[in-house]
Amino acid sequence: MKRRPEFDSLRGVLLVLMTLTHLPTRLSVLGNQPFGFVSAAEGFVFLSAFLVGVVHAKKAGTAAMFKSLWSRALKVYGYHVALLVFAFTIIATLGVAARRPAIHNLIGFFHQDPFTALWSSLFLLYCPPLLDILPLYVVLLLITPAVLLGARKEGWSRVLGLSALIWVWAQVGLKRALYDLLVAIPVLPWPPLSIDLSGAFNLFAWQFLWVLGVWMGVARATAPEQREPVSRRLLTGATVVSLGFFVVRHLDVDLGAAGVLFDKWSLAPLRLVNFLAVALLASWLAPRLFRWLRPKVLEALGQASLPVFAVHVVLCLLSLSLLDENEDPLDYWDEVAVLVATFCSMYFVALRQRIAGRSMGPPSTS
Repeated sequence: MKRRPEFDSLRGVLLVLMTLTHLPTRLSVLGNQPFGFVSAAEGFVFLSAFLVGVVHAKKAGTAAMFKSLWSRALKVYGYHVALLVFAFTIIATLGVAARRPAIHNLIGFFHQDPFTALWSSLFLLYCPPLLDILPLYVVLLLITPAVLLGARKEGWSRVLGLSALIWVWAQVGLKRALYDLLVAIPVLPWPPLSIDLSGAFNLFAWQFLWVLGVWMGVARATAPEQREPVSRRLLTGATVVSLGFFVVRHLDVDLGAAGVLFDKWSLAPLRLVNFLAVALLASWLAPRLFRWLRPKVLEALGQASLPVFAVHVVLCLLSLSLLDENEDPLDYWDEVAVLVATFCSMYFVALRQRIAGRSMGPPSTS
């Protein structure tokens, strides 16, 4: 597939927003869900799935498809293991030596039970904060061959219907029910850790967003000539919905019991509606904005999204060590230094990846 620079730029925007959200600076408020009840995570998962669908829609042979997707999953898993090693060695040591509660809160289970934390994290069971998005991505990549094969044999309607049904079950507690079932089986001391340590993202909910993205990517790749322009009525509806959620989000409206309908980790119904509306607007605006702005820095970040993401996690973890025992906010110049060092490092990695890519061939689009 020929690279689409507007997609790379969009991934670059999502990486910037994600980094601003995770760094312990006052700008985290701006980076966290600026477009309503939508975070960079939804955009990243959906866009990755879309590109996977585009790339593998016409992949010749089942074996080639499995090899490509599982190879990508193994690569992502390798980055995850490297981040775990960094977190459990350097960051854990910094947290103890410098008495940093922010770090202890992040990987407290590792300090309590290092052995269980080590092996369970390698099996993607223990997923500390900041280290829980790549495991989700690994699992989603691993199940994608089954999604594509199921769609070829049974049609996308059944695949999407099953995925939607699992998403509905996730909203009413599927993950907790399965965990309680494992706890009730007395044969083995399983599961080895609390459900709260398994990562914030509910796989059973987020798989629906992934399957939607793969489906749309396949549709784009297999029938590009049948793609009709987005109707003005649909764009108007998406704009109204997006603006409504934007106002509710930024006016700090007390949602009360309705807050569960916007939950991020279970990809709750109204959050999903908000994302789809924003995604529709982004798909219409992105090519136009790209032709006007030509954001080369964002494009470079997006082309090297995996290594840049990994570097952002490393620097976010290191920045937590700057918070003192009372977790007082960083002063102005410390925040400036953290932001400059982080984004310069991310861009440096992106440039190195681009140079390496030119000598080795086109980089992966997934």
